[in-house]
Amino acid sequence: MQESYESETAVSDWDLVYFESLYKELSISLQNYADYFLQDSELAFTVVNDLFVNLWFSPTKPDNLKAYLYKSVKNQSLNHLKKNKKNFLSYLNQPDLNQVAELIAEPIGHDEESDQLVFLQQIINMLPKKRQLVFKMYRLEGFSYAEIADLLQISTRTVEDHLMKSMQFIHAKAKHLVDK
Repeated sequence: MQESYESETAVSDWDLVYFESLYKELSISLQNYADYFLQDSELAFTVVNDLFVNLWFSPTKPDNLKAYLYKSVKNQSLNHLKKNKKNFLSYLNQPDLNQVAELIAEPIGHDEESDQLVFLQQIINMLPKKRQLVFKMYRLEGFSYAEIADLLQISTRTVEDHLMKSMQFIHAKAKHLVDK
């Protein structure tokens, strides 16, 4: 039986293989997301692992598991900062924001297609950090506008604006790739 992240099922119905695949698929991205807030990769690792342990022992599974995990990581990270009286981080004020996820793998070969992928990755990395975050969450992670808006605490219109400006920037910089 193939389960989706969106179904409502008692955790007891999960098998270990499904849960491990869920962990492998989302843990790195969740750790990067936690590290954005905490600026401590070990602590981010701990937050994510604790979340998965709690999820395993929880009697029910949330409706939208992916959104639940990201929201929980954010809340746990902010709670940790508050508990330890560190300053809260702001998406807009953090000058050296860590990338939320290294989602574009380094190409192995040196053919024309891999050169283009490297070039596009460089262009994406030139985007402002928040715009880069929104772009990667939408295009690479598959989040909806509403999910991104909820997780980043911005309006869906702001998400649309970030994506529109990201695409305009990428198209302008990569126009020569399309004109071939």
